[in-house]
Amino acid sequence: RQEKTGSEDVDPRGHVKKTTNEIQALITLLGDDDTKVRDIAREHLLQIGQDAATYLRQAANADVDGKTRIEARHVLAKIRQEDVINSFYQLGLLDDEQIDLEHAVFLLARVGYPDLEVAPFQKELDELARSVRPRLADARHTQPGRALVEAINHTLFVEEGFHGNVDEYYDPDNSYLNRVIERRTGIPVSLSVVYLLIARRLQAPIYGVNLPVHFICQYRAADETFFIDPFHQGRVITRAECLKLLHGSGIKFEENMLQPVPARKIIARMVRNLVLIHAQQEESAQAALLDRILKMLRVQE
Repeated sequence: RQEKTGSEDVDPRGHVKKTTNEIQALITLLGDDDTKVRDIAREHLLQIGQDAATYLRQAANADVDGKTRIEARHVLAKIRQEDVINSFYQLGLLDDEQIDLEHAVFLLARVGYPDLEVAPFQKELDELARSVRPRLADARHTQPGRALVEAINHTLFVEEGFHGNVDEYYDPDNSYLNRVIERRTGIPVSLSVVYLLIARRLQAPIYGVNLPVHFICQYRAADETFFIDPFHQGRVITRAECLKLLHGSGIKFEENMLQPVPARKIIARMVRNLVLIHAQQEESAQAALLDRILKMLRVQE
């Protein structure tokens, strides 16, 4: 249902509805010599929102007046940013069990890569899971969980070359899943996310564990439970090793630190990492945007 604001239609997000000709006329005005005219055109296009995106993209890539092209790119970036923010706001309103990890991490990737096409990366995750299955069919193991992890590890770390990014640990690309998949490298939480998304495709009981200083995974079944470290080639680690890691970092152990966590806390950890990285690199605008997103996730510590 559309509501009226004055004489203009607005969509449920409050974006003003305009015809194609009206949108294109506004884009032309982005190149006007009068600053006030440009400001008015920019504001109207921002109010239109996603309906203007296709035409702004055409103008941003077309051989048109330089001012028009530059302004179109700026307006398009702002519309994309607001769309991502709105999506995170809606995500934050969901209950924990309603939040889909895969959707959330690719939504986060759009913060760094606004033009991201998600489908090719989802297809690649499908292919990675498909590569694991033959190794499972051939496995003869008294511990099915270990056999599963060995199969995933062989595909991801031996055949595909995924590895922890030790040399450039604080590169923001380590937290954007598209780049993690493209470059085959990441940090503990992002490599764990790849592991979790493969496990989900295999319907395997593997969960994320929000261990302070080093995110890990856990295979958790009725007859077999153990921890996995995707940052170190999927190495199986013991509870004692987890406690030693915490002790070495001066962190007091609490039992909930080794419990599986919902997708909300996983994505929040990734966002929090990015906030810190951009703040350290003195990229205040990006840090502020990500901090805004973090608050929208409504994480209860």
